[in-house]
Amino acid sequence: MTAISRTCRNRFTMRAAILVPIILLAGCASSLERVRAMRAAAPDWYEARKVEISGEAYPKIGDIPLVEASARPGTQLAASGRDTMTALQKFQLDPRAEPATETAAEMLAWAAASRRAVEGQITAPDFLTDEDVAALKAVFDVPRGRL
Repeated sequence: MTAISRTCRNRFTMRAAILVPIILLAGCASSLERVRAMRAAAPDWYEARKVEISGEAYPKIGDIPLVEASARPGTQLAASGRDTMTALQKFQLDPRAEPATETAAEMLAWAAASRRAVEGQITAPDFLTDEDVAALKAVFDVPRGRL
């Protein structure tokens, strides 16, 4: 190998050693810009979800308030029962809550009378009888010539 070829190879190696890191840095810079653009264009729910996943938004156990004696479970059952009974009495006193005054026999008699009145308004059907259909078929049942 000659000295000139070694010099050319060294220059090429030096250029490659300089150019390759520059190209890699340029590619990384453009990737970082794309990542920043994607984060800026992210929807609103993304930030809340990111905080939730990282565990930053969870409360501490010491921040949970103590239950007061007046708000303990079961203490409001009596008051709730009184409210329910008051609402039931108001409902029963309302005139619209009265039960039906007719008996079942009276209701059936009314239904039968209404059915007779409606059936009296319906005209009798005017359909073709079986004999009429047979007569029509006989008129159109003409033998045809065949090839």
